[in-house]
Amino acid sequence: MPAPGGRVELRGRDVHHLCRVLRLAAGDTVDAVDPEGGRWRLRLLQVGPSSCTAEASAAAPGPAPSDDAPALVLMQCLPKGRKMDLIIRQAVEAGAVRVVPLASDHAVARPEEGGARLERWRRIAREAREQSGAARPAVIEPPARLDEAIGRERTGTAVFFHEDPAGSSPLHGILAGAEGPFAVLVGPEGGLSARETALLEASGFRRAWLGEGGLRTETASLYVLAVVLTIL
Repeated sequence: MPAPGGRVELRGRDVHHLCRVLRLAAGDTVDAVDPEGGRWRLRLLQVGPSSCTAEASAAAPGPAPSDDAPALVLMQCLPKGRKMDLIIRQAVEAGAVRVVPLASDHAVARPEEGGARLERWRRIAREAREQSGAARPAVIEPPARLDEAIGRERTGTAVFFHEDPAGSSPLHGILAGAEGPFAVLVGPEGGLSARETALLEASGFRRAWLGEGGLRTETASLYVLAVVLTIL
């Protein structure tokens, strides 16, 4: 973490993002977020092909990130293909602080398949944080089986979404006066099995309904994060 008036050296992807994507040069300024979530105004002093030096002249203007912002966890059943790339990018941009990929009964992808993609997912999360300016880094966990993951999840409020309104509760009612952190679980293309639904309810997850009409799993994840954050 820099000190006001101190200098920082940037390398690798940071340099690419600043100089190739944003097209900044020596003398330009940019707002930045350090690993601790602090915000800074950086002025580029020297720009090279693989590194650049900047001066942390002052904290970046604007409201400081709130420690009271809800900590939101997305538990996402693994979808087919590379849809998880989009889900992670959108989840981090929307403010999720942790993403837990899950192998479920109706999911085609397996945890071992997802493990090979973990580094890419973490890179995507980092890029999404840069894009959105999120104050807190998002943790992308290794894929796990749903049964195991919900057993070790320790959250104040946990919700899963089901296409059947029977037995479901209004989301406003679930979140009213609820304590964080908040975990939301989204199923795969084939939905959650009856076994998983019963297991989730027995584990303390509340069952919610999103309303009429079906959503793709990659759409549902962003939708529920936006709805939950808006209500909170």
